[in-house]
Amino acid sequence: MNTEKRIKSEAKALLSKGNWSSSLCVFFILFASVLMVLFLQSFFVLGADVVLSPLFNALAKIEQIFSLEMEDSLANSIILLVGGSLGYIAYAIGFLFLFPLYCGVKRFFYLMTKGEEAKVSDLFYYFTKKLKGSLLLGLRYGLLCVVKFLPCIAPAYILFAVIMSGEFSPLANSLLTISVFVTGIAGFALWILWTSRQFLTIYLFIENDSLPSGVYIKESERILNYTLNKSVRKLFYSFGGWLLFALTGVGMLYFVPFSEASLATSAKWIIKLDKEVC
Repeated sequence: MNTEKRIKSEAKALLSKGNWSSSLCVFFILFASVLMVLFLQSFFVLGADVVLSPLFNALAKIEQIFSLEMEDSLANSIILLVGGSLGYIAYAIGFLFLFPLYCGVKRFFYLMTKGEEAKVSDLFYYFTKKLKGSLLLGLRYGLLCVVKFLPCIAPAYILFAVIMSGEFSPLANSLLTISVFVTGIAGFALWILWTSRQFLTIYLFIENDSLPSGVYIKESERILNYTLNKSVRKLFYSFGGWLLFALTGVGMLYFVPFSEASLATSAKWIIKLDKEVC
């Protein structure tokens, strides 16, 4: 049995020991939180339209540039600007909430793999303890992941924008749609390859949350040398088929707990090995 299969087997065994229900509860809380942030963003954007539209309708009677019936009017430009700005503010607020929560999800599964008591309340651990530390880590680690993700997904995004232009035949659009799917998968695989050495960052933070945020990234890169990094990439890529199954919706209920438990198990053994060597 290879390393990836042993890790997955251990993760399945841990989940089967009465941890499935709490793991699913963790998933639902995270999923509901993401939906809440998306709702907040939509609420802010639509709120700008609802609040400003009556004002501009009144001003349009005085000056035509405030007419909402003209797409390029000053009124529509202002509503677009305000709505977009409020949308970004909503995403910022969402980040301040979701990243500490995500660290809590990682903490829950990591404690479970170490044989310690993992409670659903661990999701909110970083809201009451080390909130500042988790946010600083999120800004540094999250920005690093985003910066690396954008060029990886850019080809798929460009092809999608071309399709949305509606200037091609149905056959061409079908071929472009397939290209979007292929380049999207390739971009995601490239992103995993590019960020795999930072895989341990959050787990190292869970182990010791008193260090500067940049230390965890550097430590992860130090620990994950060529051999271990290759093993981590194999583990990530081995979930490719499971991810496609998860996209059906129902499969997500199995994929998230299983993948998180597997990744936490891998992190546990790698960190333990590094401590023994050092």
